[in-house]
Amino acid sequence: MYCLIEDARGILSIEFRNVTPSEHHHHLQYRSSSSSQNVNKNSLTFYRGGCIICIDYSNWSKKPYLDLVQKFDIISHILYEEILELIRRGVDPANGYMFGFSYGGQLASKIGRQLIHYNDYMFKQIDMCDIAGPGFDFLSYATHREAAENVACYYASLDKGTQFRSCHQNILLGHCGYTQPAILSQPYFSSHGLSVQIYINAFDYPFYGSSKLPTWCLAGNPVLNLPEGFKVGYNGDIGSHIQGDIFVPTGLNYPYNLSKRQLKAYEKYFKET
Repeated sequence: MYCLIEDARGILSIEFRNVTPSEHHHHLQYRSSSSSQNVNKNSLTFYRGGCIICIDYSNWSKKPYLDLVQKFDIISHILYEEILELIRRGVDPANGYMFGFSYGGQLASKIGRQLIHYNDYMFKQIDMCDIAGPGFDFLSYATHREAAENVACYYASLDKGTQFRSCHQNILLGHCGYTQPAILSQPYFSSHGLSVQIYINAFDYPFYGSSKLPTWCLAGNPVLNLPEGFKVGYNGDIGSHIQGDIFVPTGLNYPYNLSKRQLKAYEKYFKET
């Protein structure tokens, strides 16, 4: 089962393995977007399958972002209750996976933490792309690693993404997770939006982590002994055995990854500078 909660600013999808349509009777509205369809239909359904349930909160998301932030507790509680009901009907969160982008990342984290704290239910995996920072940073502090058995976060922008790194794997995309080179080669996505595109592309293209962190990157807990050819992404090498800040250089052009040869050249360049 996938649960997709989306708006112009954020996506949250939740999926359980081995759930058939007859196991639930939720019929909620679905509102499509290019990003969510790519993540949900073209990628996750291909690799996992299952039943899809979608919740549309566009009536809220059409309002100013500040209104959405102010209603965060209300929205998260409603979604928490919906997911809790599915679990009570028999789905197993231990085989569950959540994906959240931006505001949806904050939702995924809070729902995961609530399920653990109040009900002792723990999701197996949560992946989050550029969790929203404005309206959350410095006003509240969430330890995202407490939301699931393993939480991997992809950082991509300095202006819209959170600056708090509290996941099991803090994946610093592009220029230390602050900006993405690809903003110069296409007019469609900001660094913030590119985090989702990179996550999507990682299903089909390798995005390699580097064990050599540039001196200009701020990393509180860098992983400096990554295995050769270590890849991030849903089908990558991420697991609870590797924790900390992982530097993943990205490219200028689609699909925005660096080959092993390009990565070696890049590492040599910033080592000499």
